[in-house]
Amino acid sequence: MANFTREDLAFSGYSQTINLENNTNHIEILDRIYVDKVEECEVIHFCNQFLEKYKVPQTKASFQKVESFLQHSALENEVYRTQLQDWIASNWIKI
Repeated sequence: MANFTREDLAFSGYSQTINLENNTNHIEILDRIYVDKVEECEVIHFCNQFLEKYKVPQTKASFQKVESFLQHSALENEVYRTQLQDWIASNWIKI
């Protein structure tokens, strides 16, 4: 999986309430059905996961593009991981 970090994010102000170092269930948190789009570690994980799954360029620009799509008004009320991935994939070239 791509390995971009918080330093690669385009936006700031994310919540940092999940401490992965002290949470033994962190994989379950990051891979659940829902994505908390305001939680920094979930956004990072989602963006990296998307880059790997859809075989788009493994660049910082692509990472930030996925991040910006998460903030798109069309996805404002969408929280399901698969719906988010599908929408971003189908709009990757369009927008």
